[in-house]
Amino acid sequence: MKRLFFVCTIVMYILSVQTIQGQRVVPAQGAQMTPAQGMQMTFAKTDGVAFRELSFSEALKVAKAENKLLFVDCFTTWCAPCRKLSNVVFKDSLVADYFNSHFVNLKMDMEKGEGIEIKKKYEVRGYPTLLFLNSTGEVVYRLLGADEAPELLKKVKLGVESGGLSGLRKRYQSGERDLDFVGGYINVLAAANCEKEAGKVATDFLQGKEQKLLEDEAYFWIFYNYVHDINSSAFLYIVSHKKEIADRFPRQAAAIDRRLLEDWIDGSYTFLKVDESKHCIFDEQGLNAYVARMKQMNVAEADMIGESLRLKKDAMMNQWDSFVIRGDKLLASNTILGDEGHLLQWVKWLDKECEDQSLREKAAKWCDKACEDLIKRNEEIKKNLPPSAIPAISMVDYKGQLLQIANKLRKPIEKG
Repeated sequence: MKRLFFVCTIVMYILSVQTIQGQRVVPAQGAQMTPAQGMQMTFAKTDGVAFRELSFSEALKVAKAENKLLFVDCFTTWCAPCRKLSNVVFKDSLVADYFNSHFVNLKMDMEKGEGIEIKKKYEVRGYPTLLFLNSTGEVVYRLLGADEAPELLKKVKLGVESGGLSGLRKRYQSGERDLDFVGGYINVLAAANCEKEAGKVATDFLQGKEQKLLEDEAYFWIFYNYVHDINSSAFLYIVSHKKEIADRFPRQAAAIDRRLLEDWIDGSYTFLKVDESKHCIFDEQGLNAYVARMKQMNVAEADMIGESLRLKKDAMMNQWDSFVIRGDKLLASNTILGDEGHLLQWVKWLDKECEDQSLREKAAKWCDKACEDLIKRNEEIKKNLPPSAIPAISMVDYKGQLLQIANKLRKPIEKG
């Protein structure tokens, strides 16, 4: 009789084995198979992170039932780093074990179906974005970009096991200043769209540690990615040690020059403001002093930075004759102050407000010339690529937009 009972028990156990989305799950010992409990069962070993085929609302319910966070991989089909995550990082056994045991995992294409609304709701601005949500849909933690498996796991554990962004803030406010912790905290702030706060934390952290910018790449990257305050000690140290920085980090030598230049450009914007009545306030004296300061610090583009701000002032005050003269100077400077991105903004301003057809034609010719230069530059790049290499594709179609607006500029404005 006991043997018959034992056999029946084994048979019932075997029959209770269920399959969910192709994964075998086994009920806990002594448990009965109810639908709610079935959602809480442990997945067997899988080939990587086990993503569920659920709607967003269903996934939140499952996360609540399983007492887990909901992880959402926000991707697009054209995003190469997204594919790296899916094909390599999420296949890593350590990453898979951690994600499968701690999260309900969901993939969402941000350009299709529910993904379009999720992108708006959670302000997804780059790909891949990794969201970690509680069962009510609140963001506990988020990351941006594709790291290698060990680094990703390190970042995820830092955020999740610290109680998310609020937990990290408490640790920072309590005085924790370990390099690994601060670096991770800054990354989390940036991924959570708190760039200004990330910059302040980075600037404060590097205060008094300027020498380490040359000694330790981790400190240099904190500066490179997050410090944009032109008055900070870290920024001034980098400016005065550019040669040493270039020797120490040769791969970043060209990029650091552009980064510093962009910060100097941003710094000039404080001298041009618009008040509540849309009146333009231009501090010419302050700008002149700023240009003089940049020259003292050997900023080669100092004069052009000043001209760039004056061009913007001309646009705001509808001084289009002066605007076009400055535009010619900036385009001839061969700096980023006259590149396709800046030019596109200029011609949009002029097209919207300027009625002088001779000036509109002048701007249209700017567009023509820029498109010709783009074609030549792309051809040169392709010619110098190795046979099997694929040229990089810009996310912005400058050529198409410039041609389109050139056509508009050549059409007289219809006066209503």
